[in-house]
Amino acid sequence: MSYRAPLIAYAFVKKGLESDKPVTQMKLQKMVYFAHGYHLAKYGEPLIKEDFEAWQFGPVVPSIYNEFNLYGSDPIALEEPTRVEHALRTLSPEAQEAIDYTWEATKDISAYKLSGWTHKANSPWALAYRRNVPDTVIPNADIKTYFTQFLFPNGEAATH
Repeated sequence: MSYRAPLIAYAFVKKGLESDKPVTQMKLQKMVYFAHGYHLAKYGEPLIKEDFEAWQFGPVVPSIYNEFNLYGSDPIALEEPTRVEHALRTLSPEAQEAIDYTWEATKDISAYKLSGWTHKANSPWALAYRRNVPDTVIPNADIKTYFTQFLFPNGEAATH
């Protein structure tokens, strides 16, 4: 099952606030991207419904950007709306695993280092990015292939 990107983003914001490691917009975008890649690689289906776009500083989901852009580059510190809390309880075990795995793997890594990882040669972002060309979608097939080779180099990925 796929979810709206801001819901998955909120899961990371909540983890950041609960662990006193608040995330910035840039780090949040990368965490959602890595969770999405993990989910594609392990389960064969997208974690989020929206497409990632190849922006200058890496993969971005515009709906996440719009939801949290008022924070600029500051850490996101928002109240916990009840409707979102309820929606978080509806996440599948697979979605929650992708979020938890990504949080543990990236919580202590800077947004700039995560962004650098997305910019590596032959990464899905690098293949899609075109300077001054807005709205360039990063294909899920490219994201899945890329994450599969790193997360499951021996082909252990389970697909449903």
